[in-house]
Amino acid sequence: MMTPSLSILSDLLSIPSVSTDPEFASGMEDARSYLLTLFTSLGFTAHLLPGRLHPAVFASYIVNPSHPTVLIYGHYDVQPAGAPSQWTTPAFEPSIRKNRIYARGATDNKGQFMIHVMAVRKMLESDALPINVKFLIEGEEEIGSPGIELLTENYKTLLSADYLFLSDTEMPALGQPAIDITLRGCLDVEIHIQTSAQDLHSGQFGGVAPNPAQILAKFLSRLKNGSNKITLPGFYTDVISPNDEEIRDFRKTEPSDTQLLKEGHYFFVGGGENRYSLNRRRWFEPTLDITGLDSGYTGIGTKSIIPDTASAKISIRFVPDQDPEQIYSSLASSLHHSLPKATVWRLIRYPVASAFKAPTDHPVFELVKSSLKSVFGRPAVFQGQGGSIGSVPVLVRALGLPAVMIGFGLPDENLHSPNEHFSLENYFKGIETMSRIYSALPVLHLPNRPESIPIILETSSPGLL
Repeated sequence: MMTPSLSILSDLLSIPSVSTDPEFASGMEDARSYLLTLFTSLGFTAHLLPGRLHPAVFASYIVNPSHPTVLIYGHYDVQPAGAPSQWTTPAFEPSIRKNRIYARGATDNKGQFMIHVMAVRKMLESDALPINVKFLIEGEEEIGSPGIELLTENYKTLLSADYLFLSDTEMPALGQPAIDITLRGCLDVEIHIQTSAQDLHSGQFGGVAPNPAQILAKFLSRLKNGSNKITLPGFYTDVISPNDEEIRDFRKTEPSDTQLLKEGHYFFVGGGENRYSLNRRRWFEPTLDITGLDSGYTGIGTKSIIPDTASAKISIRFVPDQDPEQIYSSLASSLHHSLPKATVWRLIRYPVASAFKAPTDHPVFELVKSSLKSVFGRPAVFQGQGGSIGSVPVLVRALGLPAVMIGFGLPDENLHSPNEHFSLENYFKGIETMSRIYSALPVLHLPNRPESIPIILETSSPGLL
């Protein structure tokens, strides 16, 4: 049954809003226009805010300036679809199969941010919205959010709110609600070394000329010890261990090796410190991974040379309280002291995505846990995310507000891959959950707030939303 909220989502999913490819500029524009029209039809004031390449959509509905205000973040841009032959149905022709909607952007992130839009729509239709609502729907998330810092700086007053809500992550499994409390940051670098002016004949110069590939390989091999612990000086100085509640929660959703292999499509589990659980390694521990290597001849057949250059790309995922500047300095110093003196070298750094830790002692998290349990029938757990959402720490830092990340996606929904999809059960339950949270938020602002947060129980059927 194509309900109104599902029809609206399907319309948005049919728009090819791929931010990384200029050929989809019209699709990006169409998505913005669709959202502006949608928000305006709901009674919002809506307009565009400039980005580096693609504008963001901003919409606000002010019930009463003295009431609590939420800022809801999402992104309307999606990943390229890839080869059409790998999709069962076309990427931008939404298809419903087995209670899932298939389309590029279904779970990342159109389906998830539309949960919030539809929750607010539901409350407006019943004249039951007790809070002020602002939406910031970005168009550059899939290209690293290059304009989010400047946008936030320029429109700080416009974006001001009491809470930041977003859904751009995953539940551990269908039926098990979760609240994401950590994001790892990301520091990407490139190492380039050169030991000669040109490639050299390996017979004529082998044993005499230095080999940059071997020099670089030796350095890279020393970045971790035999237990996979990162060896950069001072790397772990500011790493804070998870607390007892966090450890209990992520043990509840600890996957087996078999589950993890199925989720990740790799051949065996490895790469981290075996003394830690899998979830701790994914969410609460920093990592260092070589993401690319290049040197010498890589074409068909052989070529007897000593290459003149070698390069490597490295991605470092750091955790809250680690300092990316200190990590970069430690890497640069280690590289400098490990190379032969006459080696020419460069270390290139890319923009950093900051790490984030949610303030779980804030009363809003009790409210969120209660609402999730009332809808899903199971207690929500705290979990982390191994990746980064660059906009979250930027918005939190600039606006000084708590961020609440509630993912309604699932690990097997093929985000960034062919046949991306989104659970319709989670879509409708997500709308119900957010309606309850937004209905109860004013209780947190009462002068004599009750110790337990009352959750408004809805009687309407989620299937009719």
